[in-house]
Parts: sequence; structure tokens; C-alpha cells
Amino acid sequence: MLLENTLINSNTKDETSLAEVYFMQAEELRLESNYKESIDKYLHSILINKNNPAPYIGLAISYKELKNYNKAISNLEKANKLLPSTFLIQKELALCNIINGNFEDGIKYLMHSIKLKPDNIDIQMQLALVHEMIEEEDMALMIYQKIIETNPEYLRAYIQKATLYMHLEDYINSAKLFKKVIKLDSNYYRAYLALGICYEKLGNKSGAKRFYKKYLALSSQSDNYEEISKRIYNLDTQKTETNNLRII
Repeated sequence: MLLENTLINSNTKDETSLAEVYFMQAEELRLESNYKESIDKYLHSILINKNNPAPYIGLAISYKELKNYNKAISNLEKANKLLPSTFLIQKELALCNIINGNFEDGIKYLMHSIKLKPDNIDIQMQLALVHEMIEEEDMALMIYQKIIETNPEYLRAYIQKATLYMHLEDYINSAKLFKKVIKLDSNYYRAYLALGICYEKLGNKSGAKRFYKKYLALSSQSDNYEEISKRIYNLDTQKTETNNLRII
């Protein structure tokens, strides 16, 4: 404690050094998942030097891990004032706001992130998923399509778009996309299940049974193996419920 007081009251260079020491201690604690302990060190660093954005970012991440999203956002906003137009800050602001239910702000910061890194597919996917969450399906479909056009091998965009079409009960377009998924990855067995559901919804029982059988051939250890087997057996004789089957 005496050493700290001496350093705090010394010249600016020594104060900066002490702030860096606290910051590095905080970083080590955070990386070891000691989030509560890291917060104290980050705050000490900020108390000495309020103009360094790095401790605010680390502090925000620790608060986020502790699910205190309001404090995480507050510290990220402080970092953003000190270091604007930084991808990490914009991304974290977006994610914390989304988790906290502030979708409008989340979308705003996602858009900022995309401007800074237009080729970052994960951020584009996150933007589409947020639009899904707030039931702006047309926007989500448009973003998925843009990702597919610029990254034709990116499997997840096809899966998400096809699943969204299924949610919207557009089984024709959903089936078309799941077939593309199979072309990209023939071992993605959930696509066969999805196709079985789509064909069944469209009244094509033979097609539904064909894809259900392919699904079972690739997923013999799946939890719903017996359920799908019964579905195949009963498909011609009784109505089956498909709404509760999980695709992804």
C-alpha cells in the first residue's frame, strides 16, 4: 500500500507505469476467468489514467461475462469516445445491446462493425439473426442471400435461410436450399430430415420417406431415430406431426 501511494503521487510517467501494471494484472485475471477480481484491477488502472480505452474494454468484457450488461455497455461507450471506429468496441457494443434486449442499438453497432470489416461473415450473420429475432424476416432473408452470393461455399448461410423459409412455411424454397446444403456437404444429415419434413408438408409422401431414410442412414445414433422410423412406417396411413422436429 505504501508503494502504491508513493507511485500514485509521483510524476506522470510513474503513474502511467502503475496504471499499466494494474491493467496487465486485470488482463491476466480476466483470461483466467477471475472476472470479479479483474474488475478491481481495471478500476484501479482507470482511476490513475482515465484516457486509456483498453481498461474500459477489458472491464466491459468482465462485466459481460458476469451478465451485468448495463455496466458493460456503459464502459464500452466510454471506450468508444476515446477510440471511435474500432471494430472490437463496435462488435462488443452490438452483442451486449442485443443480449440486453436493445435491438435497435444492437443493429446500429452491427452496421458500424460491418462498415469497418465488410468481409466479416460472422457479423453479417449476427445481423441477419437479429432481424429474425425481431420478426423482420425479409431483411434477414436478404442478408442471408447477400452472404450466399459473396460466399457461395459458406454452409451456415444456406442452413439459416432454409430454416427461416421453413419457419415461414415456404417449404418449396426451403427444400431448394436444403438440397444445395447437401451438394455442399452430403454428410450434413439434418438437411435430409429437413427435406423429409418439407416433402411431407408438400404432400409428397414418397419423397418424404426417401429423405427420412437417408437421414436415418446417416444418423443411426440420433435421439429421434425411433421417432423417424415410426414416421416412415405410418406415413401412408396416418397424419404425423412435424412441427416439433428440430433441424439445427
